[in-house]
Amino acid sequence: MSMTAEEVLLNCKKQFDFINTEINTLLKYIQELILECKDIDNSNFFLEQFKELEKKVKYELEDFKKAQDYVDEVQEDTHVKTERYHEIQRFAERKRNSLADFKAEVLALRKDIVKKEQNTIAKKLNDSLFKNYEDLKISLIQQQKDVDTKTLVKNYFENNEEILKNKNHDQIVEIINNYIINEKQDVTVLAKEVISNTIKEYKEDNDILNSFKNDALELLKDLNQDNFFKKIKRFYSNSLKNIENEIVRKDNVKKIIQAIEDIGYHVNENNVRKIEEKNLIIIHAQKETGESADFAVKLDGSIVYNYEGFEGHEHDVDANDFLNKLKEYGINSSEAFNKQYREPKYVAKHKELIKNKKTNQNN
Repeated sequence: MSMTAEEVLLNCKKQFDFINTEINTLLKYIQELILECKDIDNSNFFLEQFKELEKKVKYELEDFKKAQDYVDEVQEDTHVKTERYHEIQRFAERKRNSLADFKAEVLALRKDIVKKEQNTIAKKLNDSLFKNYEDLKISLIQQQKDVDTKTLVKNYFENNEEILKNKNHDQIVEIINNYIINEKQDVTVLAKEVISNTIKEYKEDNDILNSFKNDALELLKDLNQDNFFKKIKRFYSNSLKNIENEIVRKDNVKKIIQAIEDIGYHVNENNVRKIEEKNLIIIHAQKETGESADFAVKLDGSIVYNYEGFEGHEHDVDANDFLNKLKEYGINSSEAFNKQYREPKYVAKHKELIKNKKTNQNN
């Protein structure tokens, strides 16, 4: 006999660990910006806005502790009820959307603060004395807050040296000041920076990079000042979901292999492959006695599995043992659906092939 079925996997802990890390990372970044604001914001206008945002993110982090209740609850049963599964996913979606809103707010504040930042630098430089052009150039580069802006100023000097050398001190400071403000407030530049930062975070993993490639292309398409923040929020929301799905799937694949091997199957590394056009991970496992188990792991968390080569309904026993093992590794599943049974297939042939193979090896 053979049996095929489909289930939805719920890797609750891995899913919530990802969101929790994202919230904590954002909180840390906001706190760094608060410290930077103290140096440039005499009116405390931006400082107060960042502090208000910090409160919101801290509240979100506190509220996210509810996630542990879900993790603890689903561990009690192998199968998760459909209603409960959707409730958990709605909770995760709300948190992702809140994250997207907060990230967009931070970007908006950073966009507005650029002018204040550059004017502060310009004032410091105008109040200082420089012996020559090179001293001013070095100081303008060093005064910038981050590596990317330092590089931007350095490249501008290199590409416009002939023009700048014929300007006086105040003119050079003003030119650089206006250039940085225009560059860092340009929506296309900002969008590319957002994409670049996401790429840097996951540069070692091509699967994750590919997971948000279409989101990045969509962000840059027909981008303008009017639709910028709407598109940025959409990028954050969609890319967070796609990255989360890919990270969770990778963990699912790892644990599927562990679980199926624990119940007596073997998985050759060459039998784990990705079908790019369908965005599926395919796993083939086999027993020494010829029975096989195949899994197609989708990005949305669902799997299709097929047990082949059994004389009776032993595949049901293996399927249950496998799901119980998955539960031990922190993965729950829905009740099986689209289940199909088929008549015996290839059993005798498989056993004969294996018997002959062992006989040949012994000889």
